[in-house]
Amino acid sequence: MGYPPYWVWYAPYPYPYPRRVYAWAREYPQVQTDVLNQSLQNTYKLMEDGYKVLNKLSEHSFAVQVMRAAQAGNKEEVDRLMKSIGVSEAVQTDFSPSGIGITLGSRQLNTCCKVAMFLKWGGGG
Repeated sequence: MGYPPYWVWYAPYPYPYPRRVYAWAREYPQVQTDVLNQSLQNTYKLMEDGYKVLNKLSEHSFAVQVMRAAQAGNKEEVDRLMKSIGVSEAVQTDFSPSGIGITLGSRQLNTCCKVAMFLKWGGGG
């Protein structure tokens, strides 16, 4: 008779959930950081694009254009303005009366990483 994959120890009095879970020693594959390092390099690039977006939005005239287009519900204009910033990666936007969400992601099919920002510009939650 074998043991289950883990052993559960319960406290002396009943709880609706286990108090402690001990796992038997398992063998894991060797840790390789190649994919993580590639993701880090791509995220650095995305962060640079994020700084470009933030710097452009800090310009009063550009911020007014984006906010007016969003207030009118003109997603195409908001997207056009975001693309006019000149970032190298894909930019997705979502906006509401309380703010704008900006997601920068890789244009590759197997995207490894994304950078998401939410900037508040109005009242509400």
